[in-house]
Amino acid sequence: MISVGSSIPAAPASLWVEKDNNTVSLPSSGKYIIVGVPGAFTPPCSSHVPGYVENYDKLQAKGISAVYVVAVNDIFVVNAWKEQLAKGSSVHFLSDSKGEFTRLVGLDFDASGLLGNARSQRYVAVVEDGKVTNLQVENEAPNITVTHVDKILSSL
Repeated sequence: MISVGSSIPAAPASLWVEKDNNTVSLPSSGKYIIVGVPGAFTPPCSSHVPGYVENYDKLQAKGISAVYVVAVNDIFVVNAWKEQLAKGSSVHFLSDSKGEFTRLVGLDFDASGLLGNARSQRYVAVVEDGKVTNLQVENEAPNITVTHVDKILSSL
């Protein structure tokens, strides 16, 4: 599992943004946030992510250049979710449809009982120049405590 000081791995070819086969490139310099969520359209995730959308300007004022929401869902579901939660927002919604990125960072868990497959733990990583400077992982997927945008803003 990634930890403070870890390098963020290169995005696998299956980590898409906006359309199929449009692999995202995570920045190697600057400061950004990755918000990992178990699933688009789930009630906890749909209440978690709007805080990052609504506070995007505050995050930028604290030096954050980008916010990436990573969900283990296909690109069509992720795009529909962004349309519902963040239409016109600068927050990037990424489809990790195969869960490869989530496995690379070591934050996957077996959610087959509820969501049908392995999913991402709920986490927030603050990344600067390719290295994790702050990592918060919820102890249970439905929780939004240490990963709440207010907690992250106060830590920046």
